[in-house]
Amino acid sequence: MKVTFAAFNSEIASSRLRAKIPQQELLKMGIERGNDVLIYGKHFLSVKEVSVCKRLIFDVCDDHFDHPELGKYYRDHIAIADAVTCNSEVMKQRIKAITGRNAIVVREPYEHEELEAEIAPRLFWYGHKSNFKDLERIESELKYPLLAMSNHPSCAEWTQEAFDKAITQPCIVIIPTGEKKAKSENRMVEAIRCGKYVCAEHLPSYESFGEFFPLGDIPEHIERALSNPKESIERIKEAQAYIRDKYSPETIGKQWLEVISNVT
Repeated sequence: MKVTFAAFNSEIASSRLRAKIPQQELLKMGIERGNDVLIYGKHFLSVKEVSVCKRLIFDVCDDHFDHPELGKYYRDHIAIADAVTCNSEVMKQRIKAITGRNAIVVREPYEHEELEAEIAPRLFWYGHKSNFKDLERIESELKYPLLAMSNHPSCAEWTQEAFDKAITQPCIVIIPTGEKKAKSENRMVEAIRCGKYVCAEHLPSYESFGEFFPLGDIPEHIERALSNPKESIERIKEAQAYIRDKYSPETIGKQWLEVISNVT
């Protein structure tokens, strides 16, 4: 059995977390690249292009079902897939409601080595430009220096090198959330892995992290976190222990292998 994950762009988080890293993990397990099984997502490949592979797993991590053009693409590819995977429980429910297919939730791994827990009165936001409006909504309420990194023209340019440098500095990561509720917890997990306290608004996939970092009003949460730095550091360490095995590349690779085994 030979398996290919379709990776599109290393600057796209989903391509790294849902293609590049899983491919590397399967290679460690002795599973080579090839056309027996294709795992692909987004909306770059046509039905004709994917038909050269024996088995298809369509991976959904964006809710485009209501989009006037992309909606049809997603429904068509879900219909032809031997299995459907997705990034969150809410997305799974959405896929079922729209298409009738039962999707399998496969989580997203962290990328970094675990860093020392630390906190400081500086704020860091990172994300796709489509999420920038969520930052703008609360930006006027933020009292501390803010670094915003994105592919949005108003932000510092996101590159892997720039992100790696920024995330190693003592700070608080902030994650305002918007209307789309099917997003994964990858930004939360990566921040924790890198030793950062996270102040986030509610998202269903963040709920299990609420015991470490209460979800809700970000400016208020920042003040609470900074007022007791010792407790905040301990919360980061507890969160790091929680994700250490659950979100490791090896664990996620095994989840993918189970999905693949069920279609071959």
